[in-house]
Amino acid sequence: MRAEVEMHETHTEGHREALQRFVLAQRQVRNTPNGYWVAAANPEAAEHSLTGTTPLGEVHAAAVMSDGVSRLVTEYKMATWPEVFATLQAGGPRELIDTVREVEATDPTGRRWPRYKSGDDATVAFCQW
Repeated sequence: MRAEVEMHETHTEGHREALQRFVLAQRQVRNTPNGYWVAAANPEAAEHSLTGTTPLGEVHAAAVMSDGVSRLVTEYKMATWPEVFATLQAGGPRELIDTVREVEATDPTGRRWPRYKSGDDATVAFCQW
C-alpha cells in the first residue's frame, strides 16, 4: 500500500485516495502486538521501544526529534548525523528545521523522495553540556 501511495505526486487525487486507504490499514495494526508501535497517548508503546546505552562520559549532547526532522538523514540522505549535531550546536533546532524545509522545497511533489505530504511535522529538543 505504501508503494501505491508513493506512485503518485503529493497533492493529487490519486495520492489522496491511496493515502486514505493506507492510513486506514495502518490504524488496524498500529500499537498492537501484531503490528508496530508508535509513541503517542498509549504509554504501552514505550515498552516496545528500541534502547541502548552509552557511557555518560562519552555523551556531550543529546537530541530528540520527530521523523519529520530525522528524515533529513534517514530518507533524504542530505545530511549525516554528525552534520545534524553540528547544525544544532551552531544554530539550534530552528536552523535544523529550516534546513529540512529547504530540502523538501526542492521536491514539492514528492518525486525525488516519495512521501505522504510535502512536509511532515518537525520537532526537535536539543541539549548539550
